[in-house]
Amino acid sequence: MLAAELPDQPRWIETRSMLRSGHAAVFGGPRVADGFAVRLLHGPFSVVAIVGRPPAAAILSALEGATPMTPILAQADAAADVERALIERAAAGVPSGWHRERVVVHRLTGAGEPTVASGPSVAVRLLAEADPLEQVLPGLRFEIGHAVGIVPVAAAFVDGVAASFCYPCWITESLWDVSVDTIPAYRRRGLAAQAARFMIAHQRREGREPVWGAVESNGASLRLAERLGFTPIDELYAFSRGPWAFLTNGYNG
Repeated sequence: MLAAELPDQPRWIETRSMLRSGHAAVFGGPRVADGFAVRLLHGPFSVVAIVGRPPAAAILSALEGATPMTPILAQADAAADVERALIERAAAGVPSGWHRERVVVHRLTGAGEPTVASGPSVAVRLLAEADPLEQVLPGLRFEIGHAVGIVPVAAAFVDGVAASFCYPCWITESLWDVSVDTIPAYRRRGLAAQAARFMIAHQRREGREPVWGAVESNGASLRLAERLGFTPIDELYAFSRGPWAFLTNGYNG
């Protein structure tokens, strides 16, 4: 099994989670040493990940049926191979428009700065499926509405309104990938940090430690990671054709 050949380390969290889901398609292989591409297009999930240095044909096959918002994740040593495959795809008449971003991968190594959300009426708890999300913009509402049905979602409530969210986007045996977002009107109040700390504690009770991945251009995410005590330990590259998130397949809002 390919997932068993990949160590349970932060750089492989998305790929191992995809392989363990039972819904991923693999192109290339059959060993990790041969290189392969893995595609997950299941429900709203939409992502392609590259392991090693598979042939261009495997990368291109993994992109068949992908949505315009499907990102490609690749380690640094495979980034040039992905670029060549995308150039080949464009030469064959498939629209291009891909751009590459560096993703900084973090582990939690310190206690971080103490965080107290502003306002006396802030509460943090697990989001329930019955909690209203009308106040959330369509894209985030779609994402959170799906997530709450399959994983725990921490929410910071202000005067009873769910304003900030944190949940594990990817899960392996010992790791979870932090996904965090806040309604624009409630940002810069410390709510995201409160939700993240709640989920870190919740997942630790399950024996999992957090991984924080943020594109280099997302200064707000990088600063929040630092405040919470995360330290950069690795990098990978994401290729996309515009704004992307993992829970995007079929979303038209």
